[in-house]
Amino acid sequence: MSIQNGNLSDNVYKTLKAQIIERQIRPGKKLDIQELSKQMGVSRMPILDAITRLKAEGLIRSKPRVGTYVTPLDETIFEEIFEARNMIEYWVTPQTILHIRDVDIQELQSLLQHTADLLLNVDNETFDYRHFVELDQQFHLRLIQLCGNDHIIEMYRSLNSHIQIGRAYSLRALDRSREGHDEHEAILKAFAARDVEQARAAQHFHAERSHAGVRKLLKEYGTL
Repeated sequence: MSIQNGNLSDNVYKTLKAQIIERQIRPGKKLDIQELSKQMGVSRMPILDAITRLKAEGLIRSKPRVGTYVTPLDETIFEEIFEARNMIEYWVTPQTILHIRDVDIQELQSLLQHTADLLLNVDNETFDYRHFVELDQQFHLRLIQLCGNDHIIEMYRSLNSHIQIGRAYSLRALDRSREGHDEHEAILKAFAARDVEQARAAQHFHAERSHAGVRKLLKEYGTL
């Protein structure tokens, strides 16, 4: 896949990240910098930049004098990820409600309309899962960004990447995406009402549904 348009480093990062999340590059696989450079039609530098960013997100890890590998994700890692996500969302919710404006609600409603459009008249073969995941991440991240704490925002961004891996494994990604969209609507409704407890409850329900799906997959695959 040749990378040509836009910001080169960002495009290489997004492409490599998508391949890892969708497990086109398998967990535990050693990354060949030279081979990736040839496949994407770029120099080594944007590949190395992308790997640095993906290491910070925990999607890639390096072993000294051995190489760089895609991180396998097991039950322990996912349990920690969901615990951290729940903790962040619980703390951030009142901060977000304190800062959220009507224009932010409208922006989020528009984003959800885009995701709803992707779910119309499609099946598991024609569903644009990658685009849906991007919008899904934007929805969650935007709610976190409104708290104004850059460190928490970056922590949450990393956690969300791992959660998408679990969904990418599911053979019923479209069904779960439709359920998730309805759950997003409930979350936004609570934020629009400036109801802290209802927003927390809606987010927790959404996270638990995702968590249950990942647990099921881990029983089948062992690691993701």
